[in-house]
Amino acid sequence: MLQVYSSNLTMAANAAFPFNNVVLDKGCGERLSAPATIQLNQRGVYLVEVNGYATGAAAGDDVIQLYVNGLPVPQAQDSFTAASATIDNFGFKTFVQVAENNCNCNCFTSPTILQVLNGEQALTDAYINVVVTKIR
Repeated sequence: MLQVYSSNLTMAANAAFPFNNVVLDKGCGERLSAPATIQLNQRGVYLVEVNGYATGAAAGDDVIQLYVNGLPVPQAQDSFTAASATIDNFGFKTFVQVAENNCNCNCFTSPTILQVLNGEQALTDAYINVVVTKIR
């Protein structure tokens, strides 16, 4: 299980959220491998939960979306109105399946990479929390 979060972020449009704090890191299946990258190393099914809030640099609609290995996951997104005077919440849950192990002696596979990307609006005072749990 891995829980990471960041607060007081200023986010550019179309940028991956960095995670500055690790709350829980239990087991070896999930790892924060870079500030904006979560790595899944073991075969199985993972529950990915994302929640947070943000204020927009300018008024407009925005989307927060999960990307797996560089590709958007259509069901793992949330849209909200980013406005400079209000704080809007976002969040979603989804499952990610990993087909092959990327640990021990299996050096021929790459890890599964997760990133949470901001949409078209620049954000100020953003908070994001991500929990990844291997469930099977």
